[in-house]
Order: sequence, then structure tokens, then C-alpha cells
Amino acid sequence: MEDEKPKTSHLVLKPKEIVPTDLPTRAGDGNAISAQLIHGQNKAAEERAAWRKKEGIAMPAPVADPVLSPAFRPKEIAPLDPPSAPGDEEVISVPGILLENRLAEERSGWGRIKRWRRRKSRRTRDFVILVGGTDLAIIVLMKTMPGAITLIYGVAAITLVTSMFGWILFFVMDDY
Repeated sequence: MEDEKPKTSHLVLKPKEIVPTDLPTRAGDGNAISAQLIHGQNKAAEERAAWRKKEGIAMPAPVADPVLSPAFRPKEIAPLDPPSAPGDEEVISVPGILLENRLAEERSGWGRIKRWRRRKSRRTRDFVILVGGTDLAIIVLMKTMPGAITLIYGVAAITLVTSMFGWILFFVMDDY
């Protein structure tokens, strides 16, 4: 029995039907958006406003919005302090505050105090002691147990210990 080809069904896509939602506008239709139409609407609005002003009729009241739940209402913010005028004496001036601070510092005598030198870091000393001692111990172990595998593991251990202590002392820890 020869291998038979299994039945396969072919997928065919439906033809796409495009249904227009808006009909195209034609010149002179009145529905087309144009600069002349916008200018005409603006002119009509100005004429209505001039007529209302002439007749003394107030603008129509806006339609009240439906009552919303408190979660959807805009937040009302009540300012605690009114904005200050440019000539007001209580206006916050950053350069003025800094000048007052500097004068108070000079009056207190803070500038006369001798500033100590920064303390010398002990990280380098600790690094040399830790890495030197550990690497020396690994080298002694490599000498007491000679062999190719011991040499490979020893070099790997020295590399690991040196990089680990270097990373911890100089990158992870703060200066002490």
C-alpha cells in the first residue's frame, strides 16, 4: 500500500464588502465643510449677538447637565491662599530667602568653624587584607595538592574571590 495523500480542505476568504457610512458631498450641497460655510456661520452668530445686545436680551441659559454621581463630577478646588501681587511684601522670593540664610549663617559664626578633612577610607586596606589572605590560602592549597584540575579550580577560585570582594567593597558598600 502506497502512502496516500490525506484529504485537505482549502480555505477561501470571503470577498470583502465595503459599505459606505457617509455619502460623499458634492459642491453646492450645503453639507460640505468649506471656508465659506464656516465664515457664513460666524457671520450669522455675530448678527444674532448684535441683535440680542440691541434688544437687551440676555444670552440663553445653558442647558443644565444631568446630575452625575460624585465619582464622575469634576473636583472642586478651593485655593487657600490668594495669589500675591508683584509689589506685595509677603511674596516669596527665593534669592531673598537664600540671602537671609547666608547672613544668618555668617552671624552664627558657622564659617569660623574649622572643617575637618575627609576621613581616609579603609576600604582599600580591607580589600587588600581580605583578598590577599584568601588568595594566599588558595595558592597554598594549590601547591599542596598539585594537579591540572586543582590548578584550574584554584585559578577560578582566585578570580571569583577577587571579583566578589571587589564588587562588594567598592560598589555595594558605602564608604566607611
